[in-house]
Amino acid sequence: MRKSSAVALAAVVLVSIAVRLSPLWSFLYWGSDTGEYFSILRALVRNGHLSTTYYGWGVTYPYFPGMFFAQGGFVDLGGLDVPTTINLLVPILGALAVLPMFLVAHRMTGDDRFALFAASFPAGAIPVAYTAAHTAPATVGELLALAGLLCFVRLRTDGRAMVPLLLVTATLIATHHLSLYFFLIMVFGAIVLEGLARPWRWTAGAKREVMFASALLGGTFVYWLGYATTFRESILPDVNIQPWWALLALFPAGLILLGGIIFARSRVAWRYRTTYPALRRPATAYLAAVGTIFVIGVVSVVIGVPGTTFRVPATGLLYFVPLVLLLSFAASGRRFVDFLADGLAVNGWFVALLASAVVGIAVAPRVLIPYRHAEYLMIPLAIFAGMGFFRLLDLAGLRGGKRTFALGLCGVLLAANAVAGIPPPSTLAGWREGTIPAALDPAYWARDHASGLVVSDHQGSTTVFGFGGVNATWDRTRDPFLPEFANVPCAGLSDIVSPSGVKNGTYVWIDRDMEAGVRLTPWETAAPMDPAVIAKFDEAPFIKVFDNGYARLYWIGWGSAPTC
Repeated sequence: MRKSSAVALAAVVLVSIAVRLSPLWSFLYWGSDTGEYFSILRALVRNGHLSTTYYGWGVTYPYFPGMFFAQGGFVDLGGLDVPTTINLLVPILGALAVLPMFLVAHRMTGDDRFALFAASFPAGAIPVAYTAAHTAPATVGELLALAGLLCFVRLRTDGRAMVPLLLVTATLIATHHLSLYFFLIMVFGAIVLEGLARPWRWTAGAKREVMFASALLGGTFVYWLGYATTFRESILPDVNIQPWWALLALFPAGLILLGGIIFARSRVAWRYRTTYPALRRPATAYLAAVGTIFVIGVVSVVIGVPGTTFRVPATGLLYFVPLVLLLSFAASGRRFVDFLADGLAVNGWFVALLASAVVGIAVAPRVLIPYRHAEYLMIPLAIFAGMGFFRLLDLAGLRGGKRTFALGLCGVLLAANAVAGIPPPSTLAGWREGTIPAALDPAYWARDHASGLVVSDHQGSTTVFGFGGVNATWDRTRDPFLPEFANVPCAGLSDIVSPSGVKNGTYVWIDRDMEAGVRLTPWETAAPMDPAVIAKFDEAPFIKVFDNGYARLYWIGWGSAPTC
C-alpha cells in the first residue's frame, strides 16, 4: 500500500470512530437497549458466567454472548469499569469495520482508489453508521461478517484462509443471529450466481467454497435449533406463514433446487458476457438512480418505509442527500464490476440481499427485518459506487484541474455523509436512543424502593430494568399509552404477559422522551403521547411517588381504585 493510501485509510478510520462516538457528546449512554447490555455485562463481571434465565426484552441475548464476552475480557484485562466499556468498546469495534471493507474492495478491484471510496462510504452512511454507533451485538456482528467475507473471497485462491474463516464464523454464530443470516445468504448468493453465470467448474477453490458453505449452514442450524432455545421458540416462529418452520424448510429445499439448476447449467456452453460501457450509459444510470431513490424517498414520506409504519418527515430527507448522491454512483459502476475477476461474488451478495429483503417484507417483517438489510446492502453498493465514480471520471476524460475539482466535490460529499451519519430522532421514526443522566435517578430510586412490574415503553423499560434491576414490560402492553384508552385508567395494566411472567403492573414510568414519542415496537413510529393520556396518570388509581423533572414513577393503587 502506498503511504498516501495508508494515511487516507487512517483518516477514514478516525472519521468512522468519531461518527460512532458523536452521540456521547449529548448522552450518557447511546443505544436503545443499553440498559439490558449494562445489566448483562455487570452480571458477567460479577459472577463470571451468563445465566440463560433472563427477564429482559432481548430474550435471546444470553444465547448469543459473543459481544458480552468481548466486553468482559476488556473489563478484566483493560481495568476499565462497566459504564466506560459499554460506551466505548463496541462502537469503536464497529468503526473498525471500514478496515475489512477496504480490504474486501481492494481484493475485488485491485485499486486503492476504489477501495478507499468503498471504505469511506460506510464510515458515515446512515444505514451503517447509525446502527453501528449502538453498543449492540449487531455492531460486533457487522465487523465479524465483513471479516468473514474478506476470508471467503480469499478462499478460492488460498486454502489457508479456511482456518481464520472458520474461527470468524464460529464467533459470529455465537454473537448475532441476524448478522450471521446476512453473511450466510451473501456466501450462498456468491456461489449460486457464479454457478448460473457460467458453466460450473469443480476446481479446488470451488470445492473449498462449497465445503465452507455446507459447514456454515450446518453450524447455523445446529446452533439456532439445537442450542439457542429462546431464539427457536420466540423469534423464529414470528412470521406471517403457517407452519412457521416452512420458511426454514424452504431454505435448504431452495438450495437443493438451485444446485440442480447449476448442475443442469454446467451442461450448457453459454456464459454471461458484457460489453464495456461508454460514458453515456453509466452517466444515464447515475441520473436514473438519483431519480429512483428520490421516488423511494417520497414513498417513505407519504406511505412509509416498507415493512414498518415509519414515515420519514420531508425535512428529514435532507440528511439523506449526501448518501443518495454518493450511492447513485453504484448504478454507474454495477456493470464495470462484471469485468472484475471476482465481480460475480459482489453481484451475488447484492442479489441475495435484495431477494431476502423482498421475502422479509412479504412473510417475515419481524424476523428478516427489511430495513436492516440496508446496512449490508451498503457493502456491495459501496464497491459498485467506487467503481462508478472513478470510471465516470476516466470516461469523461477529466484531467488536471477538472479532475481535482471532481475529487474535491466527492470529498465534500463524503464529509457531509459523515456529518449526517447520526440524524435526529424526528428523521428516524421519532425514536430517542440516548439515555441522559436524569434517567438514571428514577432507575436507582426504583432499585431501592420499588418491586413488582414497571409499566413503560421500550426506552423506559430498558432503563429501569438495566440500571434499576426491576422487571419491566417493554412492548408487552400498549393500551396504557394509547389515546383511545385515555378515559380507561387501568387499561392494559393487569394480566400483562411480561418477560418475567404474567403479572399486574405495580408502577408506571413516564418521562419527557416518552411524552415526545412512545416507543413500542422497533418497526413502529414513536408517536407523541396524547395530553389526555398524560393527564390520566395524575388521577386515581395512580399515586406519584417519584418526580425529578425528567421522569415520574406512579404507584398503582389497586386496592383503593374503584375504577379498576
